[in-house]
Amino acid sequence: MGKAIFYGATSLDGYLATPDDNIDWLTQLSGIPADAGTSVLSRMTSAIMGRTTYDYVAQMAPGAPFNPANPQMHSYIFTHQQRENLPLTTFTQDDPLTVVKQLRQQSGNVWIVGGQQILTPLLAADCVDELYLQLAPTILGNGKRLFGELTAPHQFTLVDAHTLGPLAELVYRRRN
Repeated sequence: MGKAIFYGATSLDGYLATPDDNIDWLTQLSGIPADAGTSVLSRMTSAIMGRTTYDYVAQMAPGAPFNPANPQMHSYIFTHQQRENLPLTTFTQDDPLTVVKQLRQQSGNVWIVGGQQILTPLLAADCVDELYLQLAPTILGNGKRLFGELTAPHQFTLVDAHTLGPLAELVYRRRN
């Protein structure tokens, strides 16, 4: 059985992107090791994300694999738009929780990409096994938040903390 793992970076004040979905504040940081994330991302066999995130990544690196550490990883993109599936990309209107529950029954891990519209319902259903949070030395003040509102607390245990150049990476595991 696989795990559902969030892997991503936020500003110190918990934002993934600016209000217009820009992440230049992160991508322009210097000193991030070239192999940052490779060991974690190589274990991802599928990814889930919203269409906005997918479109942004596709625009930034057209033709490149979404996950260079595992170029054969399959991505599931949640959208209300009609799009044709690609060999390694499925566009779906299904509920993210349903998709993640199905993917966790398979071998390999699910990479949760993006923010609160995908992550918050999964947290609420206790379907996030691990969080890899990289904190960037930037305070944005506003933008797209990583976490949305939850009706109850969800407990995680800190299992590792280290630096990746200018980033602090905190690794948490869900308490059972």
